[in-house]
Amino acid sequence: MANIDNITCDQVPYLIEELMELGAKNVHVIPAFTKKGRPEYIFLIDGEEETLDSLAEFMALETGTLGVRLLKTEHYPFNYELRKLCLSFRDENDLPLWEGEIDLKIVIGKDQKPLSARVEYEELKELAGRVREAGLKLSMYEIKELIEERALKGIKDFTINFNDSGPGLDNEPLSPVSKKLYCEDKTKTCFRN
Repeated sequence: MANIDNITCDQVPYLIEELMELGAKNVHVIPAFTKKGRPEYIFLIDGEEETLDSLAEFMALETGTLGVRLLKTEHYPFNYELRKLCLSFRDENDLPLWEGEIDLKIVIGKDQKPLSARVEYEELKELAGRVREAGLKLSMYEIKELIEERALKGIKDFTINFNDSGPGLDNEPLSPVSKKLYCEDKTKTCFRN
């Protein structure tokens, strides 16, 4: 951990990237205030024992810090695996507008059962661009929600029914994200155990 009060916000992304290049497993930066109301950044740098010297010396070189604090913590890790989800976006006539695959990170619990599914950011960003090129008006957030919801259906045994007849819904079924789009779930054929 390092408290740095003499850098600008423009330097923060550079420091994070360089720390990762030097072997940091992760870097978190928290904006904060210190004595006399002075703004600062708190760097939380997760690293292995063998990288500590190079990470600490880099911080001293780039920020002039007089030292870093070592915090000993314990980590409760989960296993995870990457699986491919085949998906397609189809029009009202069930014709494919876009088809492809995307990697999902499946977090596995101690009893070896899946706990959660998450699309990796870089793949999601690329997919959002491809979907946009195909002329589909879906936000990256909507695509993420669709994919992760479908993936969870494929790896967990659950069903969600929407029978809400509250104000404004008038017993109408909930529509897909876009009236023209449907997401075909191929999760079960791709998730072979």
